[in-house]
Amino acid sequence: MLNKLSKNRIIVILAALVLILLAILILGRILGPAKLNKPESIAFDSVNGNLLISNVGNGKILSMDDKGHLKLFIGKGIKNPRGMKVLAPYLFVADKTQLHVIDLQEKKISQSIPVEGAKMLNDVESDSYGKLYVTDTEADRIFIVNPGTRQVQSISSPLLKSPNGLVYDRPRNQMLIVCLSKGSPILALDLGTNDLSVFKETLYDNLDGIAIDDLGRIYISSWGENAIYMIPQEQNRFIQWKSAVNSPADIYYHQPTNELLVPLFEQNRIERFKVE
Repeated sequence: MLNKLSKNRIIVILAALVLILLAILILGRILGPAKLNKPESIAFDSVNGNLLISNVGNGKILSMDDKGHLKLFIGKGIKNPRGMKVLAPYLFVADKTQLHVIDLQEKKISQSIPVEGAKMLNDVESDSYGKLYVTDTEADRIFIVNPGTRQVQSISSPLLKSPNGLVYDRPRNQMLIVCLSKGSPILALDLGTNDLSVFKETLYDNLDGIAIDDLGRIYISSWGENAIYMIPQEQNRFIQWKSAVNSPADIYYHQPTNELLVPLFEQNRIERFKVE
């Protein structure tokens, strides 16, 4: 009888230990340190004073403080977050076929805007009036979204071959766009007429991100060349600004620190380059 009781007690203790270990593992995953998982895009959270990073690999958006410490910003309701744009008090996130509107203070989705005809929404940018421009890499389109009315307009063109990054060129009232294709030119979308044209031809393949600094210099990231190229103010040439930059995704110019921030998609890292 004693042996049987002892065996039963041992089984109960072992089962309890297993349950405790499982609980520790689960809590470790939930409460453990936030990690980059295929980082795609960066935006500045002006409400909380942190940078936000979208992770395509696990559907989470992380926040990063000025010391590089990462925390979970939002981890529910999003599948494949790519491009992001802050128009305080909201963060707009491209997620496959819809655009999520996230309350920066509450850190939760307040609404989602479906984009009819979308296949893989990618980068997000806004103009001076708060309209959103979203590239769709698989549908070869640019969608214009009015977040107030939820109206969506679609733009297509033979020039759009896997469009990826885009940035607002305020002085010329146009969007500059790069494509994930061979020998991708920099395209220009006239915001007055919605006409699309070639802004500048390039010899570079699989362009992902594009950014403009305070002096008007243009930066593009290339997966084909594993590099960041810069177009100086006179705009008559390209300069290889940074080399050996592997899998550079949607680059972001951070004006407060005068830095170009580059998510390295396949290396789960953020590179910060000072702009001089």
